[in-house]
Amino acid sequence: MHKSFLGCLLLLVGFIGFAQVEPYDLKLEYLNNPEGIDVKKPRFFWKLKSDESGQYQRAYQVIVATSKYNIENNIGDAFNSKKVRSSNTTQIIYKGKPLQPASQYYWKVKVWDKNNTSSWSETATFSTGLFSVEDWKGAQWIAWRNQEEWETEWWRKKKVESGATEFQLPSYFGAHLNMFERYHFFDDKKHDPAPLLRKGFDVQKKVKRAKAYISGIGYYELYINGKKIGNSVLDPGWTDYRKTILYATHDITNDVKNGANVAGVMLGRGFYGMMAYDHWGFYKKNGWIGQPKLICRIKVEYEDGTTKDIVSDLSWKVTGGPVVYDGPHMGEIYDATKEIEGWSDVGLDDSNWDNVNPAPHPGGELVSQMCEPIRVTKTFHPIATKNSSRGQWFDVGTNMSGWVRLRIKNAKKGQRITIYFGENKDPITVSQPGGLQQMAYVCKGGGVEYAECRFSYKGFRYIKVKSFRKLKFSLEDVEVRYVHSDVLRVGHFESSDKTINAVHEICRKSLIFNLHSIPTDCPHREKNGWLGDAVTGMEFGMANYDLAALMTKFTRDIFDGQDDLGGIPAIVPANNYGAGKSTLWSSAGVHIPWYMYQYYNDTRLFDLYWENMILWVKRSWEYNNMEEKDGMFKERFNDWVTPYDATYRGGGKPGGNEVIASMNFYLALKRLAHIAEKLGKSKDEKRLNTQAERMHKGIQKYAFDEEKLEYVGLKPFNEFLPVVNILALNYDIVPEKYRAQLEKKMVDNIVKDKGYHLWGGVFTVHSAYEYLPKNGYSDLMHKVMVNEEWPSFGWMIKNGATTLPEGYKFTASNMHHFMGAVDNFFYRHLVGINVNPSKPGFQDIILKPNFIKAMDFARASYNSIHGEIKAGWKKINDNTYEYFGVIPPNCEAKVILPFKTETIKSGTFKYLVNL
Repeated sequence: MHKSFLGCLLLLVGFIGFAQVEPYDLKLEYLNNPEGIDVKKPRFFWKLKSDESGQYQRAYQVIVATSKYNIENNIGDAFNSKKVRSSNTTQIIYKGKPLQPASQYYWKVKVWDKNNTSSWSETATFSTGLFSVEDWKGAQWIAWRNQEEWETEWWRKKKVESGATEFQLPSYFGAHLNMFERYHFFDDKKHDPAPLLRKGFDVQKKVKRAKAYISGIGYYELYINGKKIGNSVLDPGWTDYRKTILYATHDITNDVKNGANVAGVMLGRGFYGMMAYDHWGFYKKNGWIGQPKLICRIKVEYEDGTTKDIVSDLSWKVTGGPVVYDGPHMGEIYDATKEIEGWSDVGLDDSNWDNVNPAPHPGGELVSQMCEPIRVTKTFHPIATKNSSRGQWFDVGTNMSGWVRLRIKNAKKGQRITIYFGENKDPITVSQPGGLQQMAYVCKGGGVEYAECRFSYKGFRYIKVKSFRKLKFSLEDVEVRYVHSDVLRVGHFESSDKTINAVHEICRKSLIFNLHSIPTDCPHREKNGWLGDAVTGMEFGMANYDLAALMTKFTRDIFDGQDDLGGIPAIVPANNYGAGKSTLWSSAGVHIPWYMYQYYNDTRLFDLYWENMILWVKRSWEYNNMEEKDGMFKERFNDWVTPYDATYRGGGKPGGNEVIASMNFYLALKRLAHIAEKLGKSKDEKRLNTQAERMHKGIQKYAFDEEKLEYVGLKPFNEFLPVVNILALNYDIVPEKYRAQLEKKMVDNIVKDKGYHLWGGVFTVHSAYEYLPKNGYSDLMHKVMVNEEWPSFGWMIKNGATTLPEGYKFTASNMHHFMGAVDNFFYRHLVGINVNPSKPGFQDIILKPNFIKAMDFARASYNSIHGEIKAGWKKINDNTYEYFGVIPPNCEAKVILPFKTETIKSGTFKYLVNL
């Protein structure tokens, strides 16, 4: 087909109010106005706005002050960078006086462009957390029970409960017992309820500032004078409590009052004190299991400069609360008849409460929770309801993670209500394979009351409400609540094709509903941090959400799980599950920091964990005897959820495990070698490149069939194996002389052999939707995606998917995100927004769109750390397209169009292209 470039018009935005560059959206460690940071040399970030195209920052000045007066008078008594000639607006390291613990700071920035100096930005703030054990001012870990007595009772109950769950009951019957039957039938002595702790304190002077530094594990809720503090839930985030325990910092200045005050804390078990059986046995194998416990310091600063500390110690009081059972997998029971009015407020007589007991230290380092907490992010009502003999059904319209808030009117005291949650419905209950998700509620009676979860989230689309007296509920009585890590959405995509719009949405929703302080595999059956899911999911996740702070936290989780030999588990946090036995899954320890480097120009994770990464390489190398041979890696996992697998959720039948793992390890080595060069680690760079060459040699020797000119698995398989061939192409493993032939074989397999289907699992999807569009096959991959015949994404949409199923059929979980790497196709290849791999962080952008004949338009935006990038195209006629967008100030873009490549500066652009 004859192609010609008709023209290019770069439109400049006219002046509106100002021409100079102005800084905005100030962040510290990726967060706006963070509380309680414990990084002693934090990093500054800001964005720039201007009404003039082509604007750049030529210099900046940052000041940090210890008081409002100083910042208002432009006095940087903690730090004054002076004028720094640089275009950098990200990853700028604090170089001032040592930050003090439990202190407040203020900062702002001004910049210079080519002609002018900006005004100072609006003031941003941050406070520091506690840097050492001494900074906790004697705060103790405290709990309800004597530790020895608790351990004896816990193991007795565990034996009864786990035995009943695993062995005595048929699985069908056991899975459908309601919460009351399950946890009150087997053991006549009930489990401890969620403890309520309280401490009174006096404030006798005018308060300047008050902060609470607190960790309660598994979960906590903090109250001051009867008011819940903050809007986060399920706090703190899940970690390996033997290595790291997160604490939060709350500003309670407006909550304390002159005179008597009370601090109250409700504790939940969370993943620290799991009681119920889970498939992986973590409830009994994890080394961190313990009773709920608290550590807390409240610092009150007075106007006269003096301070007062209230800490967790043996003077606190404790009793059982209305949450009589809670667990992250099974659910919770709330008995409203056991509510204690005013339990966290002044005036309550707590003389009959127990004294707290000292609790053993969980073992982990107390670290500030420097990432977005979990919150309720959206509330709405179900779309439909139906009564049946077994209860009242509600359809909330989409798969999701969270819970519901049920309004109950005029119930009798002691009346029991059970809420069941699940993705599917069947004649008995809301079914969820492998998991029982419930909330049970005992009514206090009279008037209006509300049932809502506190310490367990669910994955579901349907709920069933069952009550003994068959109460009826309207749609308005049920408030559905999204619950997940409250990360900022930064990516948006839409097009003229309804199917790919729907695919984008199910990818995005599957990702966000699997973010709960870690990226989970699913929000119901397991709730586990499977690293294979993270490897394939977090890259497209960063195009849709700001994951910088959360992935910083999760990278620490990964290396907290590393064993002494260097092995990284397949699941984190976990008790060393599969450590050292899967390089494919554990490579997340390299790939996630690499994504952070590409999206945010962040190399600090490599600085922090470089020795861990090198140890992982060493362990993987030795485990596979690579010093003695050029060979292939052993691997327990495969190209997960391929159509070859009869269950449509397992590792697939073809024997590609070793080849996939070896190719993936080669990619990890090349990425580490690149970082070693950037960090000036020349010896490591040389060794890593040598190891990569050895891996490449082994792959070519054992996995490349020179007669067929294709890659094969190590086990006999009588047809072309897409996964190993697309990985070889995408990871640049194929010798150049074979590339064109192998590329054609890959395309022929999709078109001729499989009838416009991609026959592979999560790793096939990840690489195919990257390599093939990048090399001229976008129309093909669009056709493959919208194909409505199984197996395909189009089939999923046609059959009603609202999130991504675990495999190509709805036979297991319907909410796994790891197939979502297909979403990269929309941002990178349809609209063409790409990072420049040699200049990460999106200050230098590559714009390379692909115009799809079967579509009329596609557009997207990505709010990068430098500002919002917009790009899109629309069809003018059969042969002509308009490509348009916006480049933020201080950035430039290389635009790659048919027969035209040029670099443009910031501003609005528009091209006319004839094909």
